[in-house]
Amino acid sequence: MAEKKERKAYSNAYHSLEAIWMVLRQYASQEHPLSVGEICKYLQQMEQAPSRATVNRLLTQGAGLLELFSPETLAQTGEPVCTGTYTKGDALHVVLETSEGAVLQPDAALEVTARPFQAPSYSAVDKLLKDEVPFDLNTFPFRLRCVARVKRPTGGYRYLPYEKWEERQAKKKGEEETRNNATRYYYLANALTQGEWRIFADLVQVYPYISQNQTQKFLAVLDSLRPRHTRYVPSRYAFKRGSEEQFRIINLLDQAIREKKKVRLTYGEYRLVLQDKRWQPKLARREKNGVMNVSPYALMWSNGNYYLVCRHRGMMNLRVDRIVKAELLPDSFTTPSDFDPVQYRDRCPVMYPGKAEFVRMRCAVTLLNTLVDFFGPVPQYTKPGEDGTTEVTMSIAPEGVRLFALQYADQVEVLEPEWLREKIGAILTRNGEKYSRS
Repeated sequence: MAEKKERKAYSNAYHSLEAIWMVLRQYASQEHPLSVGEICKYLQQMEQAPSRATVNRLLTQGAGLLELFSPETLAQTGEPVCTGTYTKGDALHVVLETSEGAVLQPDAALEVTARPFQAPSYSAVDKLLKDEVPFDLNTFPFRLRCVARVKRPTGGYRYLPYEKWEERQAKKKGEEETRNNATRYYYLANALTQGEWRIFADLVQVYPYISQNQTQKFLAVLDSLRPRHTRYVPSRYAFKRGSEEQFRIINLLDQAIREKKKVRLTYGEYRLVLQDKRWQPKLARREKNGVMNVSPYALMWSNGNYYLVCRHRGMMNLRVDRIVKAELLPDSFTTPSDFDPVQYRDRCPVMYPGKAEFVRMRCAVTLLNTLVDFFGPVPQYTKPGEDGTTEVTMSIAPEGVRLFALQYADQVEVLEPEWLREKIGAILTRNGEKYSRS
């Protein structure tokens, strides 16, 4: 009987692909792609840590436990997930964290003995790369790219996508298809450009309702999407006042909107309190309508804040960061069939609710930037006059217009409706008297 050969550590094609992927991520770029021979040289230098297959084999004895290690699972189920691993001696330690951010102690430890890395052969690497790598969550945000190296007429080389190079060769030979033996070079192209990734990082940094610790946590997650050579994330010096409770409240509100369930809210307002010998604003339960049972219609971002659009006795727009407490109720509700969140947002300047009315204003043309910021696409404008003004008309909730007209009173005159014009005039008269006192 022939002696049974020992199975190689890297006989599985998927394990070989993982190793190739690691090399491309670490050493290749669009400017410096790697040939198969260069990839193999790097593979031969690799040292084997406990492989994914090893960890998977040990952990999935509990039926798919590895799937609990993804951030998506944490968001959907609230179950503990893996937020990190480290090795100590022959043990692989898995750090588990709850949805509230608490690390479970002690962490899970598995006795793992790593086998020596045996790199796949040149032919195996070449075949795997030519077959390409299918897109999945393990490879995102990268795409495998194959290029040919072409000499420049002025000297040096440039890299051309391999399929374009093949098309060029076919045209030269007058054939539709041709087989080429040019050396293939490979690299991983990031799905995000440096500018796109930077915007993601900036959004995390400037969002005021997450703490500095949470900001760093999110940036660490985003780092896995970072394009090659994008290393420095400058500070945006944003004001932060977030709390851990915000995420729980937003999750609960999303659930209530999805399941059409009413919510009991404790809504807050800022009051001055004496703290550390200083008068400081502190969020506390609102004295009037501090606790409300509401029907939540939508969560939306407007005017630099998160708002909950809901119905209490009438329509309300509540700042999510001022919700102190939220509780899901068993009572159901039905969202009106004519409720359009986008239209509602556009008709509520700075999220002041109310029935839309026809409003006409005369505004200085120099205020156009602010008009666009304040009212978006809703207004209609007339041709600018010789006096440098334009008439602005729109159907909108008047209370938001009142705030705008008072804020820019020297450049705005409300013409209609008459009641709003009179109300603004009375406020300006009272305040004029206040400032004219000697």
